[in-house]
Amino acid sequence: MISRIWVCDDEPSERFPVFTRGNVGEVFVEAVSPLTWTALGRLAWEPAWRDAFCAIGAFTQDEFKAPGQPEITACFGGYIYINMSVTRVLAVRIPGMSVEAIDRSLFGDAADVPPYRPDPRDADPARTEAVTGWLQSLFTADPRPAADRYRDDVLALQARRPDFTALSDRALLDYFRSLIPQARRLFEQHVLNTYGANVLTSVVAQLAEAAGAAELAANVTAAVGDVDSAAHSFELWTLSRKIRSSPVLSSLFDGGVDGLMERLLARDAADARAFAADWQHFLDRWGFLGPSVWDLRSATYATDPALVLRMLERARRSADVADPASRFTELASRRNATVAELSSRLSQSPDLQGRFVAAARSVGNYLTARERGKTTCTRWNEEARSVMRELGGRHAMRGVVQRWQDILLLQLDELDGFLAAPQSFADVIAKRRQMLALLETKEPPFVFEGAPPPLSAFGDRGKRSDAQEAAGEVLHGIGVSPGVHTGRARVIASLDVDSELEPGEVIVTEVTDASWGPLMLSAGAVVVETGAPISHAAIVSRELGIPAAVSVPDATRRIANGQMVTVDGSTGTVTLR
Repeated sequence: MISRIWVCDDEPSERFPVFTRGNVGEVFVEAVSPLTWTALGRLAWEPAWRDAFCAIGAFTQDEFKAPGQPEITACFGGYIYINMSVTRVLAVRIPGMSVEAIDRSLFGDAADVPPYRPDPRDADPARTEAVTGWLQSLFTADPRPAADRYRDDVLALQARRPDFTALSDRALLDYFRSLIPQARRLFEQHVLNTYGANVLTSVVAQLAEAAGAAELAANVTAAVGDVDSAAHSFELWTLSRKIRSSPVLSSLFDGGVDGLMERLLARDAADARAFAADWQHFLDRWGFLGPSVWDLRSATYATDPALVLRMLERARRSADVADPASRFTELASRRNATVAELSSRLSQSPDLQGRFVAAARSVGNYLTARERGKTTCTRWNEEARSVMRELGGRHAMRGVVQRWQDILLLQLDELDGFLAAPQSFADVIAKRRQMLALLETKEPPFVFEGAPPPLSAFGDRGKRSDAQEAAGEVLHGIGVSPGVHTGRARVIASLDVDSELEPGEVIVTEVTDASWGPLMLSAGAVVVETGAPISHAAIVSRELGIPAAVSVPDATRRIANGQMVTVDGSTGTVTLR
């Protein structure tokens, strides 16, 4: 047994000992709430991951711990980690895949990553034979129709939502529990599409390197189109043009984000009324998005409109030439030309050429399906969040808790007791609220092997030593969105504060998720410390036509705020000027 830091921490895995924040840190930026993890992490996401790995034939259920004991993804020190060892075994069992390639596609080039240590159980001819059929299907199947069906299922769920105010406390809890099986199905599909995209992206990268043009790989996955995680950014760009072209709206935004909507609704002008309607339509469609939105306690665009209004305020300052639709069109043309060029370079090896052409055709479909599945899951999360917001809000009104989110400090199996005797949990909730506040000030280690790190190994969030590099230095990461841009660096800690990003500046940050897309509208390029070719920073940057480099070690520490930098999104280099 380990000494747990957070109430819902899990046991490490002896069979699969390496865990990382890579990839999962994009969607679980903050420490997880106990209800989120015990209800969804253990009962939906972990079993769904196992379901997916078994569905493709790479594993059997008996290779994992007993149900209810997370192993593929787990909580340590309050932060969610993904199992790197399991993914490496997957790579061993996939024909033609290497551990190095899948490490890079998922986790980037992070430092201090433990080396792969082969285990006699890793290679399994039976699993390799079984997974071969799935691998072949990636080059021919189109996952988008299934992703559309799952999205439509969640939209239907929202349409038939009961009147929460008319339900008893017990009925609300029962409804919440009834949603969990659907979350498992949705997440299984998301995992299948994610690993399909991982494999195809790795194949494209390997074959581009074989063709002697590794730097062109990012072009092949750019501007694939119909990517849900970028769609709301395109809609906000349209809104930003309306603001820019309207003296009335410009004047209202000149007054700042605080109180903006109140001023807008009080203004009896056609432009103001039209914008208010457009804004409500945007929130109806995308209000479920927000930073760290997989956690039920996350703020969203709907509950905290300032999150997105600040980004819209920055976007409206950009000139029309920054139109992402134009950049998308240019990148789409470049993608088609790159596919033709790489195909020509591989023409002396018909097998490699055919494999590349098939991968180039399919990778866009899987990236689209992957992002649609992720967006569908976060849309479902808002349905579950709404139930808890109602239940927690009632207890806040009764004076039992300070705010509705306090109910999320309980584990799922404690909720029945809480409903029966709420006051008996007052001390438990108070102590956990204090501990969560402490964890929110910490940065967990990016990767570990064996025993989970103690709290003393966590860094202090936002406290970084001043170690900027000298002009002329070149930082190296992974190029994930093509293009070259030179601009001033804007080091951004989170979306919770006004970044003051100016048009054309380079976003430099630790990690992003899909909710950062509107801010990227104003950026000239993006540099991220973590991430990989299919991370959200990479995918959204490619759709918006912004050069991006990810997995740039200590970028927020090595690049000074305001320093001129040149970002090459094909090679992943960041040159300090």
